[in-house]
Amino acid sequence: MGVLIILLILISWSQTEAAESANIALPGCPSSCGGVPIPYPFGIGPNCSMSQDFEVRCITAHNGISTPYMSEHFNQTCWKWNNSTANFDLSYYTAIAIRDINLSLGQARITSPINSQCYDSTTKKVDYNNWEVILTDTPYKFNRDKNKFVAVGCDTLAYIKFSINQNNYWGGCGSWCYSPEALTNGTCSGIGCCQTDMPNGTSYIWIEFDQNYTSSHVYNFSRCSYAMLTEESDEFMFNTDYITTNQLFGQNTTAVIDWAIGNTTCDTARANKSSYACRSDYSVCLNSGNDPGYLCNCAEGYQGNPYLEGGCQGRL
Repeated sequence: MGVLIILLILISWSQTEAAESANIALPGCPSSCGGVPIPYPFGIGPNCSMSQDFEVRCITAHNGISTPYMSEHFNQTCWKWNNSTANFDLSYYTAIAIRDINLSLGQARITSPINSQCYDSTTKKVDYNNWEVILTDTPYKFNRDKNKFVAVGCDTLAYIKFSINQNNYWGGCGSWCYSPEALTNGTCSGIGCCQTDMPNGTSYIWIEFDQNYTSSHVYNFSRCSYAMLTEESDEFMFNTDYITTNQLFGQNTTAVIDWAIGNTTCDTARANKSSYACRSDYSVCLNSGNDPGYLCNCAEGYQGNPYLEGGCQGRL
């Protein structure tokens, strides 16, 4: 009998913990999309997020796979080079997919498009595919420490334009090589691949190529150049196939964005109880490390969602 009682208690604990861990969204709102947890202040559909900026769209493709996307107000814009007018034309918009959301760090991993520049040896012209991402006047900023700007190619000079507090800055790097034999997997040394850091507080990026470097001298083994803002992790590792094939063309990588609540400090936010986002009794407030705003965490010894009433629960 004693063993049975202990077993029932363990089952009860397990069920309680499972219920608590699932309590990440507002009551009556979906808590995940395509296997990606969507915790409040984010929310799927109307009246499920803290604000429109945190609204998530869960879209199911024809193959039955569902993917979470940022609000329709956030898009990545593709600009294609028009050789006739010698200017960029708006090509299309694409939604920003969410790969995961981290409540305690105030971060999200999103899809980041790979820009391309390809030389056509027949027409002697270059096709450019440049991307622009605008997060100005939103709770989001690109994370400085977890992203890097990367360019891939053997006749490549690429630039990235940043916007910080409505001021524009430029960065970039160059990559050259004259034969595939000089390339080495895994390294971004300037031979086939280069990289550079980015500043804090970036809410806008525009990536473009220097048109004086077009791969026309190396098209026999490297027809395209690429540039991207990508996560500083093992996800993107240089491979010599990126030079000799087109496997990066039209693809996405991953970037990290920071998010925060409002544009005030914790001290100011606490003074307005009606709008203060840290709703759980066992929550603490932290000032954002990437410009204005604050985050909520569960106090030490507690876990869960601090943005919900009763969201922080004690560990058993």
